[in-house]
Amino acid sequence: MPEQPDPAAQVPPELPGALLEAREGTGAAFPAALAAHARRAGALDDAAAWWASPEPVVRQVGLELSAVLAGPASPLPVQARERARQQVADQAAQAATSDDADLRWAAAKALGSAGTSPAALDVLVVLLSDDDADVRWQAVACLPLALGADASTLDGDAGHRAVNALVGATRDEDEDVAEQAVFALAEQLEPTGAAGAPEVAEALAARLGAPGETGGLAALGLARRGDARAEPAVRAALSRALEDPDSELDEPWLDAADLLPGLAALAADVRSAGSDAGLG
Repeated sequence: MPEQPDPAAQVPPELPGALLEAREGTGAAFPAALAAHARRAGALDDAAAWWASPEPVVRQVGLELSAVLAGPASPLPVQARERARQQVADQAAQAATSDDADLRWAAAKALGSAGTSPAALDVLVVLLSDDDADVRWQAVACLPLALGADASTLDGDAGHRAVNALVGATRDEDEDVAEQAVFALAEQLEPTGAAGAPEVAEALAARLGAPGETGGLAALGLARRGDARAEPAVRAALSRALEDPDSELDEPWLDAADLLPGLAALAADVRSAGSDAGLG
């Protein structure tokens, strides 16, 4: 039986080198270089070969290229994208167990950009328990993308796993991760199926007094669910804005007021006051 070639030895050094140089810069240079390489013949094979490299940074570029080829802007014919999606799923599943936090972060990002997939959701749920807060944040941000826009997915097992993971993330010790989880539950997911469960409302209610935008997002999420617990928090925020014209009111509070009929007049007063002060 002939000896099989070493996949790592097939990595074309000049191509990863050019991409790595762009990757070390700032702005849109790397995404542009990655998109340009994605249009080359054999790009999906290149991505697989780079993933076989022993160098974590080359592996990451391979994963990122696979994600471009699997995503909505893929230059591949539609019938060829399933292979790319499978490649992303396989590579990301391996990356999720890597000792390299950058690779795990890239795995979450790739899964979010490659379209809806139950396999992607399973890996993202694992990454929500990662030791690195940046990885957890990326996993939270990408979960709704991997879940997709079809509200019916929230009725299935994958939807329940994703929503349960997001509910847990609202209690994350890192405030940025917790805020992103509240945003996902409050705004990104339709309040139906698993996302309409009482556990979600309880998680949002627990974050009403959180600093920054988190409290407003929680109030909006509760208002979308017709939960009366949103009203006191929204009323208090709008009243403070009227009492102190120089105070800043996060837009989510006004959005929540629009969904609570009893606060429509107060919201109108706040908007009028802001307009009179030249703020609207």
